[in-house]
Amino acid sequence: MTEEGRSDENEASLSMANEFVDVANNKLATGIHPTVIAAAMRHAAANFTAFAYAHGTDDPLNTASIMEEFLRLLENYDKRQRGEARPVTALERIVEQVKNE
Repeated sequence: MTEEGRSDENEASLSMANEFVDVANNKLATGIHPTVIAAAMRHAAANFTAFAYAHGTDDPLNTASIMEEFLRLLENYDKRQRGEARPVTALERIVEQVKNE
């Protein structure tokens, strides 16, 4: 895959993630506790990840890579939410993605 293709996929992924966050924010506005929403989103992510591997590839489920990516993202967003990290530039996101592939 070309660098541009990866960048396009990354942007599409971030756009979809923001749509999911909008859904979560709407649920939050109805009074649902944020940890309940987070648990529901993890459940949905696990369900769809299993579906994607089972029906979208011939590859076995790569749990080590998936869990490593989730942990990296979780720790990064935790720092952002707590104000401990500066915003990441688009170039830094691309560099990090290339390093992880």
